[in-house]
Parts: sequence; structure tokens; C-alpha cells
Amino acid sequence: MLSRVSNIARLEANNEAIHKQAVAAGTMNKTLLEENSALKKLSAGKEDLLEEVKKIEELKDAVKAAERKAETSKADADAMRKQSENLTMEYDRLLAEHQKLQDACMPTDKKSE
Repeated sequence: MLSRVSNIARLEANNEAIHKQAVAAGTMNKTLLEENSALKKLSAGKEDLLEEVKKIEELKDAVKAAERKAETSKADADAMRKQSENLTMEYDRLLAEHQKLQDACMPTDKKSE
């Protein structure tokens, strides 16, 4: 009988220990599930962040391309302005030369009038 009581006490102790382990395992499982969920959110956030970084890099490239195009356009405009100035000076020179030639071709008696 004593051995039965001893067995029952040992079984109850084992039962209590197993119950505590089961509760601890359940708590740990819940904690791990929460951590897993948090990691999934972080992972999703990281993917979103990486996507945004990629978009930013694309925008930076587009800005650089636009800056290069603007520099080229400015250089073209400066060249056209310089060419226009040179054409104006050449036109004025030719106009003055034309006037000299007309004056030289006029008879001297008409010049005095």
C-alpha cells in the first residue's frame, strides 16, 4: 500500500511537472508566434523600404539625366547667341561696306547735291 501511495505521489508530481512544462511550452509558443509575426512585419517593411530606395535611385538617375540635358541645352543656346551676335556684326560690316561702295559709285556731281 505504501508503494501505491508512493507511486501515486510520484505520478502526481510527474503530472504537475508535465503540466508546468505544457504551460511553459504554450507560453513559449505564443511568444514565438508573436515574434514571428513581428519579424514578418519587419520583413515586409524592409521590402517596402527597399522598393522606396529603388524608386529614389531611379529618380536620382532621372534628375541627373535632366541636368545633363539642361546643360546641353544651355550650351546650345549660348552657341546660338554667339552665332547671332557674330551674324549681326557681319551684317553691320557688310552694310557699311555696301554704303561705301554705293558712295564710291555715285557720280561726284550728285555727291555735292
